[in-house]
Amino acid sequence: MGRSRIKNSVMNLTTGFIYRLIITLTAFVVRTVFIWCLNESYLSINGLYSNILSMLSLAELGFGTAMVYSMYKPLADKDYIKLAQLMRLYKKIYAIIGTTILVLGLGLIPFLDYLIKNKPDIPGLTLYYVLFLLNSVMSYWFFAYRNSVLQADQKAYIISNYSSFFNIIKSILQIILLYVFRSFLVYLVTQIICTVAQNIALAVRVRRDYPIFDHSTSERLPDDEKKHIFKDTKALMLQRISFTVLNSTDALIISAFVGVNYVGLLSNYTMIEEAIVGVLSQVTHAITASLGNYFAKEDRESGYILFRRIEFLNYWLYGFSAIALIVLLNPFVTVWLGKRFLLTQITIIALGCRFFVAGFMNTMSSFRSTLGLFTQGQYRPLVSAIINVALSILLSYPLGVAGVLFATSISRLLVNMWYTPLVVFRYGFHKPIKPFYIRYLLRILLLVVVCTALLLISRLVIGDAGITLWKFVILVGLTAIVPNLVFLLLFYKTDEFNYFRSLLMSVLKRKKAV
Repeated sequence: MGRSRIKNSVMNLTTGFIYRLIITLTAFVVRTVFIWCLNESYLSINGLYSNILSMLSLAELGFGTAMVYSMYKPLADKDYIKLAQLMRLYKKIYAIIGTTILVLGLGLIPFLDYLIKNKPDIPGLTLYYVLFLLNSVMSYWFFAYRNSVLQADQKAYIISNYSSFFNIIKSILQIILLYVFRSFLVYLVTQIICTVAQNIALAVRVRRDYPIFDHSTSERLPDDEKKHIFKDTKALMLQRISFTVLNSTDALIISAFVGVNYVGLLSNYTMIEEAIVGVLSQVTHAITASLGNYFAKEDRESGYILFRRIEFLNYWLYGFSAIALIVLLNPFVTVWLGKRFLLTQITIIALGCRFFVAGFMNTMSSFRSTLGLFTQGQYRPLVSAIINVALSILLSYPLGVAGVLFATSISRLLVNMWYTPLVVFRYGFHKPIKPFYIRYLLRILLLVVVCTALLLISRLVIGDAGITLWKFVILVGLTAIVPNLVFLLLFYKTDEFNYFRSLLMSVLKRKKAV
């Protein structure tokens, strides 16, 4: 990649990691205070309503992704009139999306009781739901569309900086107010205020930095270009439906068929999972805009080499993290909250599988988007979503929470996990796909062997006396060393590993020179 693209990617990556570290630390503190100050029923309701609002975000339909893709070339060409036309359309669509989410959300109120099995005795559940809904709607109404310029211009680090600042403010306020008032209502109102404040602050920054907003916004986008954007959005809509169903229905199905109390227990685990996803996804997010710029200027063969490197890094990061989650989650939750907050080990394995499969798809989807491959196989994500819902309900009876989580991975394996790489290879790089399939099957087998060995070792370390803080520290050390050592021994001769080794060495040399 060019020097400016590398610089922007590194900046996005560095600030993204810092942002996620801050988010993770503050999330743990807020969650701990939340559990201390409010009972576990509020934790379950918080998790359930969050997932309902994730489902309602379907109204966005992938329009944001299509718009960001459409901005790559105008930004590279400094065509600010074209960008102004795009922003005018984006603003209008986001206002419609926010209103649609509000209407759909209010329409769900009469049906909330059917989504909650073993409903807790909490007054004001409808009011809490409306506040969750308003927090989501405010994101669309208050200038959120302007953030797309930063994403397309490889400056997602600016969004991360603002998000870090406002997240710290929000967390401090929520901790103080929870201690003082012990009120879920105050907790949610604080969340809404901070969401609005962040969007307004970012909007002011974007307007200041980009000449787009100095041009007349009365100019409309030509109909043929608008038609092309909506064509891409149609294809992305089906992917968006699939993604949302695969990632946001688990809590709804668990609440309706297993019990809402399990939603609260699972939310502690998914908070940890999401924190790790947030950190690792910075690798993809930091380079996605640079990829769009790259493919707008460079040849596809160079792009394929770049793909091999990023896909290798993605496997290493997500593979190691999946093993760490499976081995360490229950010991960590025991040390953090106690045994009454634990889920079964089979549930943790299901969560780890879901995590790894989603991570694999994250990289594939990023390349598919930046290559503009939106329409190929556009109906398959819908099939995956249908299979997921049916399997989740079916497996929830014999396996409970684990069955719902396994269903998500199985549905992705059956439909998306083999087909998305096929699209990228066939239409993006014009390469045979069979060697990739074989390589990845062997890599997955490697993960299974290493994870099984570490689980057996962890049982020996924990023993009959149970987990303690020092035993957990030992487990963390073993989990950090063993998988990475195995990966190092097996991959140190590959071109991809040597590329990242050389990159790391050059960065270290520059730091020493400074």
